[in-house]
Amino acid sequence: MTEVLAWDLLLRGTVGGVLLFHTANLLGRGPRPAARAALWMFTLSLLAYLGCQRAELLVRIPTPLVWGVLALCTSSTAWLWLAARALFDDDFRWNWPQFCAGAAMVALGLAANAPRLDAMLGGSADPRPGPLAPWHAIAMVAFTAAAVWEVLRGWRDDLVEPRRVARRWVALGIGVYAAIALAVELAVRERPVGPLLPALHVAGIGIVALALALLVARRSLDAVLGLAPAPDVERPADEPAAALPEPLSRPDPTPAPVSPAMQRLQRAMIEEHAYRSEGLTVASLATRLDMGEAALRALINQELGYRNFNDFLHHHRLQEAAARLATEDLPILSIALECGYGSIGPFNRAFRQRFGMTPTEYRAGARLARQRPTG
Repeated sequence: MTEVLAWDLLLRGTVGGVLLFHTANLLGRGPRPAARAALWMFTLSLLAYLGCQRAELLVRIPTPLVWGVLALCTSSTAWLWLAARALFDDDFRWNWPQFCAGAAMVALGLAANAPRLDAMLGGSADPRPGPLAPWHAIAMVAFTAAAVWEVLRGWRDDLVEPRRVARRWVALGIGVYAAIALAVELAVRERPVGPLLPALHVAGIGIVALALALLVARRSLDAVLGLAPAPDVERPADEPAAALPEPLSRPDPTPAPVSPAMQRLQRAMIEEHAYRSEGLTVASLATRLDMGEAALRALINQELGYRNFNDFLHHHRLQEAAARLATEDLPILSIALECGYGSIGPFNRAFRQRFGMTPTEYRAGARLARQRPTG
């Protein structure tokens, strides 16, 4: 028995060392600090999970720290969801709904497991699961499913190759493994499982953590997270919104001479207005240009600086929409539809995010600017 415990502790210590490498790496300076913080919290929750499975370890640390470990352990699926969301959403920012979701999972996990922890610390028999235990299990399943969805959502539109690798081999592996581990854990709950199953579980966490460490070592964490997005040209802070008659534009970073592939892409987007096609995808545009999807992704990402295909489309669609709003009297919905948007809602959100104002406000400002005397 002592030998089994020694091997188990050695395995947990090794996996914990890999996870500590990630926590230290995530604390370093770099792009997207909000995403780093979310990934850091998930890594801490995995460390806590390693300790929660060994009661003899918990009873040796101060009681307040035990409650902190339990809080992280029982809410790990919430941090998994936030980590997946942060890694693949370039605009990820911490907000109150996300914070409240994590806090609610912490509270639910503590409330569902507090009686068992009290019994363990007091040296009494392990009580039966309380009424909150099923709700905690449902929440874990829901957060795990949401994490897998975050990995799958937008996969086709992601232009950053290291991040696509992370989606394919690491993030999806974490999500699928978490789903399998959670199903097994719920199936054997309150049953004696022996030392093998927990050890396999820890080994699985270690394999995924090691795969991520190798990816980071090969590509760097900054490459996986992606560089900060290139900012749009903004009007001066002291210039009123109504004085903006022309669409904002992003400086063209394309080096000279322009490659034949870039020439075809520019001709399709600027002269042929391929972006007007609703539902345009990387695959359909690649077919139109007679080139591979991987080559098109690399072209848009490495030569134009876009990390998401939808951002690339928004740029061209909003450029035309802004120019037409400033010069035409067509209804805003008609312009949005003709520029490739399927409805007015996505158009309004994208326009406001890009220009800092609604299409109606932009049109009013452009008209006011035209009425001003030029002398």
